Amino acid sequence: MPYGVEEAKLYGALTDLVRAAGRNPRPRRLDLQIAATAAAARIPLLTCNPDDFLGVGSLVDVVPVASAG
Repeated sequence: MPYGVEEAKLYGALTDLVRAAGRNPRPRRLDLQIAATAAAARIPLLTCNPDDFLGVGSLVDVVPVASAG
């Protein structure tokens, strides 16, 4: 999926949400770029690590899934 202006704006909003939740967005930057792409496409974000996305639920639908291992 492409990463463009809309995704970049959403990434900025997601980093603000992560900071507001008292977390550092820097180590989560790639996860937040993926979340921004999902938010822009209006699709849920499926993840085995939902804790990586704490605080972003107002912009992206984070759906926990069980890991295969």
